Amino acid sequence: MGQEVQRAERAGVDSFHLDIMDGHYVPNLALTPHHIEALRPYTHLPFSVHLEVEEPDWILRAFNPLGAEMVIVQADTCPQPLKTFALIRSQDARVGLALNLSQPLGSIRDLLTELDLLLILGVQPGFGGQPLQPQTTPRVAAARELVEKEDLDLPIGVDGGIDPANAGELIKAGASLLIVGTALFQADDMAMAVEAIKGAAE
Repeated sequence: MGQEVQRAERAGVDSFHLDIMDGHYVPNLALTPHHIEALRPYTHLPFSVHLEVEEPDWILRAFNPLGAEMVIVQADTCPQPLKTFALIRSQDARVGLALNLSQPLGSIRDLLTELDLLLILGVQPGFGGQPLQPQTTPRVAAARELVEKEDLDLPIGVDGGIDPANAGELIKAGASLLIVGTALFQADDMAMAVEAIKGAAE
């Protein structure tokens, strides 16, 4: 994994997005806080840790700190979101909030002022390699409209199914961060894949 991190850095990525999955919130297991700690020496690029877990507060308390510049939690796992956000900030990390495809944007409107990133999931969470769902681009546009209506300077990210064919339309719709996995790590030439996605975005 350390070698893959270094390969991606050489290919021109800007940061790393690392999913922790507990096998409960999503039907898959992926990474632990100990993996994050072990990977940190391999790169100086920023880490975002995405907690796809049933109890993010437990993770945040049990493994303080996670060693990430940003921690992203799922909106439907935070019964007391402000409390969860405070735990994240106590680790000197910025706060990201992720929305599944089925969650309405209006449900988190009151939380926008507390966020450093709004993350729109373009696939069902839990597994890589899924295609971007067609409703994602309109959701990004709606999220951008909502953020601007609230007069906020809030970045909007998209995670899942991103490739050179759809990167441009997502940026045009209002995204400012694209999280890419399969299209990079399964590419024959990762550097060319990074260049193609960045070129499409530009």
